[in-house]
Amino acid sequence: MQRQKCRPCSGAAYDKAQSHDSPIDAVLHRLEKVKSTGPGKWQALCPAHDDKRPSLSIKEADDGRVLLKCWTGCGAAEITSALGLSLADLFPGDRRSLHQHGTGPMRRPFDYRDALTGIAHETLVARLIIEAVNSGEDVDADALDRLALAETRISDALAAAGGVQ
Repeated sequence: MQRQKCRPCSGAAYDKAQSHDSPIDAVLHRLEKVKSTGPGKWQALCPAHDDKRPSLSIKEADDGRVLLKCWTGCGAAEITSALGLSLADLFPGDRRSLHQHGTGPMRRPFDYRDALTGIAHETLVARLIIEAVNSGEDVDADALDRLALAETRISDALAAAGGVQ
């Protein structure tokens, strides 16, 4: 994972003067090449991988949560870590403290369909690598590392959805 330097808080798409009052401010301030794509929606370079073109979608939900989607497959934990934040930083006020301390009523921060979509993607990655091995192709260390990452992401998605590991 690479950490990108903070982008200046001036300019076109995101122009809030270094205010980190809300989760969206804290996230957008740390991203590169932020571009507004609609009300409460942005696109930027993903800080969790060597992004050449913006592949990270950012959305501020009605309740103030920040939703992150990297279209190349980086997880929210990887993205927040690369930004120097935690997953709890994606939640506003009281909800943030509930997620940090693990007390109180906690609603899942995602829809189960997100976990299934992630599992489907990682399963496809694994299948392609396994097919290459079965057809006798040489598989390099990067492919084996990606296969291990797919397994980890599938396990994490299952655990996050309340399943057993």
